[in-house]
Amino acid sequence: MAERLDDHYIRMDDGLVSLQGGNIWLRQQDAGLDPDGSAILHGKNAGLLRGQLSADHVSVFRLDSHDRLIERVEARVAKLDDGVWHLTDARTIKPDQLPGPVVNIDLPTDLTLARVKQSFASPDTLSVWALPGFIKLMEQAGFSSIKHRLHLQSLLALPLLSGTMALVAAGFSMRPARRGGVMRLLSSGVAAGFALFAFSRLADEFGQSGALPALLAAWAPAAAGLLLAVTLLLHLEDG
Repeated sequence: MAERLDDHYIRMDDGLVSLQGGNIWLRQQDAGLDPDGSAILHGKNAGLLRGQLSADHVSVFRLDSHDRLIERVEARVAKLDDGVWHLTDARTIKPDQLPGPVVNIDLPTDLTLARVKQSFASPDTLSVWALPGFIKLMEQAGFSSIKHRLHLQSLLALPLLSGTMALVAAGFSMRPARRGGVMRLLSSGVAAGFALFAFSRLADEFGQSGALPALLAAWAPAAAGLLLAVTLLLHLEDG
């Protein structure tokens, strides 16, 4: 719930960006025609081209502070550069006026490619059913989907990890209390749980940095914990 509220009210508040079916929608501040104005941009076939965000068949709706339409701009291509949208073969259309000539227009913006990436839905706000489609969409658009792929694999590995933790706990609690050493077993169990948690977080960091494949980073902690639990249980079984 907290992640969804953060995604809706914080991440998406300044420069609303939505990527659906290869189309991009975004809202940004636009003080060119009104000091408190805004602009809504819609484009098709959005993706990365030589490190630049670009889209085809772009429509820009420039609004005043009361969200009333001032003008509409239709462009063949739009490319996001440092502090500006480059609109190629653009035509300006104002209410009750004939369309303007075809020109190239530079539309100022405070958006950057990094901020556009950050505005995409956080992995924690998407369900396990929605993640595969969203990952495919991001990869088609040319954006990195490492965090989303890692989160998906972590969710798939969660049942195994939970079962592993239960087996580890069972291994440290099966020794009869009359044999003594209860505090030592308790401390060892807590240490093993902490070590498994630390290993899981470390693998997650390596996975997000791209140093480890998402599949390995998500499943390695569960597999390592399972081997530890099975080894411990066999050792106790043999006495």
